[in-house]
Amino acid sequence: MTEQPSPSPAPGDPDAKASDEARKPSDLVPRVITAVVGIPILIGVVWAAPPWVFAVVGALAVVIGAWEYVSMTMGTDRRVAQVVTCASTLGVYAAMILTNMFDLGADGALVEAAAGGGPSGDVLLCALAAAVVAQFLVHLFTYREIEEVTLHIGSGLVAMLYAGMMPGFLVLLHQDAGAAGGIWIVLTMATVWGSDSGAYFVGRAIGKHKLAPRVSPKKSIEGAVGGLVSSIIAVFIFKYAGLLPELTIVQVLVLAIPANLLAQTGDLCESIVKRAHGVKDSGVIIYGHGGLLDRIDALLFAAPWFYFVHRFLI
Repeated sequence: MTEQPSPSPAPGDPDAKASDEARKPSDLVPRVITAVVGIPILIGVVWAAPPWVFAVVGALAVVIGAWEYVSMTMGTDRRVAQVVTCASTLGVYAAMILTNMFDLGADGALVEAAAGGGPSGDVLLCALAAAVVAQFLVHLFTYREIEEVTLHIGSGLVAMLYAGMMPGFLVLLHQDAGAAGGIWIVLTMATVWGSDSGAYFVGRAIGKHKLAPRVSPKKSIEGAVGGLVSSIIAVFIFKYAGLLPELTIVQVLVLAIPANLLAQTGDLCESIVKRAHGVKDSGVIIYGHGGLLDRIDALLFAAPWFYFVHRFLI
């Protein structure tokens, strides 16, 4: 008697979904390849780049991040609003960075700003006000469905803060740390991405209790604890490797613990945005890693903390 093939699950059947997922190739290999090639290049650029080069790289990241965010939240058919949002986001970022780098001298000429002075609050407020006005005006003249206007205005304003101001703190940190700027940026990345790796491997090994099942079903409480420990270890490595020997043990913990909690929160916050809009990745710019926001979501939340600690507590 000939054995009959088992029937294929019907479309929409949970078994069909599970079967499809089982046939999907793992994205671990492309992720590892990209990381092995890209991370050394990134660290080299960060470590050796003068402040103005790092600021230019930051500007590119700001535009890409803003574009990804509004593409997720506004859709892909609001090009005028998306372009205006990206330009406004870049303007807010520039107000932070340029006023931290330069100041007006007595004769009205641009001069190098004093280290640690911080960006001009007046200029930043004016940039934010102009960006808010631009956001309202572009929707006033280009809206299609009036019921969506306030949602899209809100998306544009969040993009300016999330993708413009938050990464700006990394550049401010790089500038204010002077000769040690590259070390501080690599420390920030190591703390955040070390957390990501620690959470991933610990979660896969012993993770049983879901951290936020409705937002990110694969994350576990055990993984979160593993990520926290990894962040603390990363900062201690920088201290005892002689890169930042001046850090005390208390300062190591003050840096690592809140930064880790912020980083893990940032990861979850981007996940809830993607889930709300039914997208898997924020974009496709990085092979095997999705969009730029998928890679820096945790970094965006942790960066202001590193800047604050470096400027006021160390």
